[in-house]
Amino acid sequence: MNLPTKITTIRLAMIPVIIASFCLEDALPQYPHIFLCTAILFFIASMTDFVDGYIARKYKMVTTLGKFLDPIADKVLVVTGLVIGVADTARVGIPYVMIVATVLILTREFAISLFRQIAASKNVILAAGQSGKYKTTFTMASLNALLFVPAYKLPGDAAYVTSRVFWWLFAVFGVAAVFLTVYSAIEYVLKNKIVFRDSKTSVEVIQEEDVEFPDEKIIEALEWCKANNSVDVLPMQRDLGLTTARALRIRVWLEIMNFIKIENNQRVLDITDEEIEKIKARKEEYYSKLGKK
Repeated sequence: MNLPTKITTIRLAMIPVIIASFCLEDALPQYPHIFLCTAILFFIASMTDFVDGYIARKYKMVTTLGKFLDPIADKVLVVTGLVIGVADTARVGIPYVMIVATVLILTREFAISLFRQIAASKNVILAAGQSGKYKTTFTMASLNALLFVPAYKLPGDAAYVTSRVFWWLFAVFGVAAVFLTVYSAIEYVLKNKIVFRDSKTSVEVIQEEDVEFPDEKIIEALEWCKANNSVDVLPMQRDLGLTTARALRIRVWLEIMNFIKIENNQRVLDITDEEIEKIKARKEEYYSKLGKK
């Protein structure tokens, strides 16, 4: 277990502590400072989300376990903050607003998770949008501000003013988060609407006469796959200017010819430069017989 994964694990372990601290706020009202413990713990957990991701990317320490744990830890932490907001209406001050926000955010997460599963089943790599990252940032900022709102429990005018400042931060960031939640989901689906297209079977895509060479751009496609270490249809289609049907034919042909292998849970091209040169020579001969270049 490397450092980023350990940090992610710590974030997961902090969540029950945050929940216990929140429960103590109601159980021990004579100790108004307990909310600070809840808020500070949540803030630290939120920061670990950025820290582990930064370390993993910068030092190339991305692991399969990390990929599995990180999104779980993120979502559970967000759900924890949302549930606290729903449970403590005094913090929010506006009836039912947290229920609506929670339903919207959770619906978005369930829908996008299902969308990704469908894409994975079709071997489609999804293009992510910046709005999704902004959504996460504003959501965490809003929830962090919300947990500091009970500052009004402390004595002094400064505490009351601080509480109102945090409440307005919660409200502004929260509105932005809800808007980005809806917008990012729509953007994500529209940008990757190819996922909803019903894929043809390999028999329908590759006709018998196409088994030798399914497309005139097969060499360009092979070189693209080798250069990008990828066999994904969507970026290949975009970079080579192919239609979906042509890119899909090439992908299925690669599968049929056993030019694809599984590496680090991803499909990559498994072909040498010498094999590409042989295919190039055969292609020229093949198309010359058809009167094509």
